[in-house]
Amino acid sequence: MELSKREKTIKYSVFCLVIAAFALLQNVGGLWFEIGSARCFFLIPVCVIAGLGEDEKVSALLGLFAGFLWDAVSASHMGFNCIFLMLMCYIMSALETFIFRDTFRIELAATGIISLTYVLLYWLFFVLRKGVDGSAVSFLTFYLPCFLYTVAMMPILYAILTPLKRKLNKESEED
Repeated sequence: MELSKREKTIKYSVFCLVIAAFALLQNVGGLWFEIGSARCFFLIPVCVIAGLGEDEKVSALLGLFAGFLWDAVSASHMGFNCIFLMLMCYIMSALETFIFRDTFRIELAATGIISLTYVLLYWLFFVLRKGVDGSAVSFLTFYLPCFLYTVAMMPILYAILTPLKRKLNKESEED
């Protein structure tokens, strides 16, 4: 069913509010608990869940918005999260359009792959390349647990966001 312009505006406004809420949970200390030193990167699974099922342009813009919110609180690496999330959302939306179906397994696999890619690239570009002492230890004690925590939280986020997404798309349960 094709949504009207007003319905699309409402849908994308709600998506942006959800992304903003999870950006707050992720980036403001004390709003969400840490396991050891691991933090959940909420914006990765939220962007994957919101972006799959949308066209590539919309998905990329959702990733760009989430990356902007993430970059707004970073002291260095300005633009990395914007570019990374925008590209990943675009690629996943294109793959979903032409190859895959939007299912839980695909979203879980996408969250895992994108999260692992994120922590590896971030660690390589901003920790290892700068020659930070103990960079290998930081990967094992912070970045790898953050990846695992993010992937572990994905089913909970899927259970929360998928009914919202269906309601905003005016889909019935049989679709």
